[in-house]
Amino acid sequence: MMFLKYLPTVQEPRLYMALERTYLGYFKLLFLSIGTGLISARLAILFKALHYAALGHFFTELFYWLSWPAIALIFVVTFRFMSDLEYIQEGSPVAEKEIIDPRVYMAAERTFLAWVRTGIGLIAFGFVIEKFDFFLEQLSIMLHTRLVMGAGFSGMGIVFILLGVTNLVIGGINFIRTVKKVDEGTYHVHKFLYGLYGVILLSITIVLAAMIIHVSP
Repeated sequence: MMFLKYLPTVQEPRLYMALERTYLGYFKLLFLSIGTGLISARLAILFKALHYAALGHFFTELFYWLSWPAIALIFVVTFRFMSDLEYIQEGSPVAEKEIIDPRVYMAAERTFLAWVRTGIGLIAFGFVIEKFDFFLEQLSIMLHTRLVMGAGFSGMGIVFILLGVTNLVIGGINFIRTVKKVDEGTYHVHKFLYGLYGVILLSITIVLAAMIIHVSP
């Protein structure tokens, strides 16, 4: 919907849920980009300590290119989601028979699974980020090189894990409420859940940005 607003729209449950899945994909991609940037920053420290200046410079640049554009895009994508949501709500309502439909239930399941995949992906990546320092410490011992990672890196993986857990919780609540509404023959977007998720998402992004500024090589 971000690029196709010239198309007609209706207040159809599957369209709302498709919008959710699309933007969850955007958010997952952007946070994985930030996480990859954080790992690149650690690799830059490693290669500089090993006196591979070219590789150190490469990973430093990669850190900047992956992290900051993704952080900025999270804000853009969040507001675009709200804009697309309002655009769909301008469409015509659908009949009850279009709501109580097996395809709507299956769409709700797919949407819930999208929340779960995003949550698990963020949690897994959070563990990778947290344990990457341990890996580098062990590697530095093997190479007889002292690495100073800095205290600022500590806790960044926890931020990803918290966001992943948030996805699982909000996705579960969203699924239960959606099925309940569909059973009743009505469907309304869960603006409160969207708003809550948006506040948490943007707050976590701001925290990550502050932490990244602190550890920028």
